[in-house]
Amino acid sequence: MTKIVSHRGANRFAPENTFAAADLALQQGADYIELDVRESADGVLYVIHDETLDRTTNGTGPVGHMLSSEIDTLDAGGWFDDRFKGAIVPRLDAYLEHLRGRAGVYIELKYCDPAKVAALVRHLGMVRDTFYFSFSEEMRQGLQSIAPEFRRMMTLDIAKSPSLVGAVHHASIIEITPAQMRRPGIIEASRKAGLEIMVYYGGDDMAVHREIATSDVDYINLDRPDLFAAVRSGMAELLLASNSSSTC
Repeated sequence: MTKIVSHRGANRFAPENTFAAADLALQQGADYIELDVRESADGVLYVIHDETLDRTTNGTGPVGHMLSSEIDTLDAGGWFDDRFKGAIVPRLDAYLEHLRGRAGVYIELKYCDPAKVAALVRHLGMVRDTFYFSFSEEMRQGLQSIAPEFRRMMTLDIAKSPSLVGAVHHASIIEITPAQMRRPGIIEASRKAGLEIMVYYGGDDMAVHREIATSDVDYINLDRPDLFAAVRSGMAELLLASNSSSTC
């Protein structure tokens, strides 16, 4: 069945890219946690999406201009809800250790040293549990040069064709939107190219969740793991009931 990739954790219910968001996503049925990586001024890797600290912490200014000693003191939860006051901006090493053995991890490189990420993942023994993407060509090329064995994802929007995902971008997973999924031939062309397929859907429409669940895709990257898990569970129950009746 389609695996759930929770975009920045359960970000509708807890502050994104925090330990609380990851833990809740796993409770809601996620198989993978998606996270974003940036690097501090003194070279420490952090799990944070934005270029600046302003939106998701009580700090201000670019992440890359701040020392780790400053970032470590910030509140990354109060902006979301008072219940999460005191949540920290996770360091990548601690976040991966927290998830190791519990979930797969989809790592998006925002701006950081890919060699540091690769070394950490190898040290933790998580190469097989992770896959990677970046909108930055510099980040993608950097990762490819030092970790060619790492699984990579590429969007159809960037690659333009499933046939170019592996041949040009060295990726084994293609990400498409629901609209692209419905386009005649896209699923078939992706399979012909030997790719795994991930659909990105950030909405709440249960009909779309059901449509994705019944399509031939491997992953869904989403903001509501609880909704898709409910659909997936319902499909499993129907399959079990069908198998039981056929053996009677």
